Amino acid sequence: MSKRGHATWLGLLLVGLLACGGGGETEGGGGEDTSGGEQDLSAFEGPITGDATAGATVYANNCAGCHDAGAPNLREHGHSMSTAEVRSLIRNGSGRMPGFNEGTLSAADLENVMAHLQSEFGFFAN
Repeated sequence: MSKRGHATWLGLLLVGLLACGGGGETEGGGGEDTSGGEQDLSAFEGPITGDATAGATVYANNCAGCHDAGAPNLREHGHSMSTAEVRSLIRNGSGRMPGFNEGTLSAADLENVMAHLQSEFGFFAN
């Protein structure tokens, strides 16, 4: 599957996480790459620096309403995406999933969610 396909799939995955779970609305979000080219993920690269325990709370408040209901099920999907792809998806949204800008989800909370995804769902194991 191409990177764009992964991003689209993860977007749909996180849509359920945030849209159904009472995630905040964002301003100026768009989130979908309409240029037809690959998205530049360089701004989203880097190691995960968050706390998984704190991320569990952020996840419960913003993501669980959809994802724990299986829309989509994170235990079954998303493991092939890079940290940069997941950060981009959370920030920018894709498809039905809204984006969570820094006014809605702080940089620290984003990293905490990333650590939770790694710890709880086995993301980024490769």
